[in-house]
Amino acid sequence: ATMLGFNGFGATKKKKVKWNDVYAISMDKQATYRQYMNRVRGFNRALSSS
Repeated sequence: ATMLGFNGFGATKKKKVKWNDVYAISMDKQATYRQYMNRVRGFNRALSSS
């Protein structure tokens, strides 16, 4: 490690790491799915709002 220019290796376990709470992606809400087939009055109808 000293040949590479630093003294040794350290761990970050249970330590506060600077900038660790900044993320590069934005999390979108999970998609909601509605049932098209096997519905009470058939599949070729308007979808209910629920």
